[in-house]
Parts: sequence; C-alpha cells; structure tokens
Amino acid sequence: MVQVPESLFLPHGKRAVLLLHAYSGSPNDVRMLARFLEKLDYTIYAPLFTGHGTSDPLDILHEHSEQWWQDSQEAVEFLQSKGFQEIAVFGLSMGGTLATRLLCEQPDSFIGGGFFCSPIAPVKTNVTKNFLLYAQQVLERNGKETTEEKIESYRPLVEQQLATIEKQAQIAYENLTQIKSPFFMAQAGKDEMIEADGVFRTAERLQQTAFSLNWYPKSGHVITVGPERRQLEQDVADFLAALGWRENNGEKNN
Repeated sequence: MVQVPESLFLPHGKRAVLLLHAYSGSPNDVRMLARFLEKLDYTIYAPLFTGHGTSDPLDILHEHSEQWWQDSQEAVEFLQSKGFQEIAVFGLSMGGTLATRLLCEQPDSFIGGGFFCSPIAPVKTNVTKNFLLYAQQVLERNGKETTEEKIESYRPLVEQQLATIEKQAQIAYENLTQIKSPFFMAQAGKDEMIEADGVFRTAERLQQTAFSLNWYPKSGHVITVGPERRQLEQDVADFLAALGWRENNGEKNN
C-alpha cells in the first residue's frame, strides 16, 4: 500500500522554521532537512499543499496557485497560534517562490529565510515535461491506466497552472526590495528543471539586505535529496544560527 504524504510538524525549541515543498512534491521533499534541523532544536512545520500527495495528479491540476499562497499564509498563522514569535521560512522550487513572497509581503513576521532552486527571476523551465512524467509515475504506482493520450491530456492543464505559478514568482520578483531580513539562496549547478543562472538576476535585486548565495555544482533540481544535501543542510543551519533570534540576547538563560 502506498503511504500518503502528510503535513510534518516537529515541535521542539522556541525557534520555528517553516519549510514549503515543490509543485509536484510533498513534505517528503524537505523531510531530511526537517529532521536535520529538528536535531538542532528547531521547531519545524512542513505543510502539505492542497491537492497534493494523492493518487490522482488531477487533484493538483484542479487547484490554483492562489490556494497554495493561502496555504502558505495559513502555515504562518498555524505557527503563530502555537506561540512562535520568530519564524524563518524556506521553500524548494515553487515552495521557495511562495516563501519569497511571504518574506516580501510579511517582512515583520520573519527573522529570515529564502529558497532552494526557485525560478524567481524569469527563466525557461522544463516543468511541464517533468509534471507529465510525475503524473505517469503516480498513476502507475496506484495501478491506474496510463495511456499516452491520458497523460498528454494533462498538458494544457499543466501549462495553464504554470502560468499562475509564474505570476506568483513575478509578484515575488517585483517586490524583492521589500525583504528586510537576511535572505538565503541555494541553486543546483545541474538543475534540469530551471535555468540555473536565474539566481544571479534575483541576487542583483537584493541590494537592501544581507543575502547568502550558495551554489551546488553537482546537484539537480531537488537539491534537498541530492548528492550535496548534507552541505545544503549545514549551510542552512549556519545561516539560521547567524540570525538575530531574540533568545540569543540572553532570554534563554533567564
């Protein structure tokens, strides 16, 4: 039986980290990073986006990226409702686009954050082809019919949806100057999904805040499970440790 992905909540210390998954992904995208940070006493929340993690790819395609933007905002509210005053937010690919938009539009809610392999600056992508492969794999894994015609029938839906995701990226790109907290960017050198050099154009718009641009030459798009994931995990941990968490100022010792 195929295990259905679920939202991941790992309550630990006072410092909260929100992790957002990719377009055709689930919290499994960021599970290893979540477990790594959990061991460092961070509270982690990795929500499952609406329509994701099911046995039918149409469940994703029938949603709208505005729903995932709403999911992202509700994830922040969930952590705040648990009493977390200081939150860092990161995301993979589409999740990173939404994380960046959160940092732009709610600068006072976050102490820092960023993205992993996210097309914030406009770039060419191979996401449609990848989603169709994903759809075929999901259907096969669940014993459903996978004719070429059926998979191809998803194409216009994918392209229509990707246009709405690109609008999310455009909003984030145009508002990068609103980010006030330290910003983390990770880009895979062997990214097969998006043009890797787009990250440099994103960096050019970040003159107003401290940022960290991290390049992983051996990695593919899903960098969180790739050959350099341990380096990425450590880089994220170092970035988080350097943020101005309030308990760094002695609150923890009181």
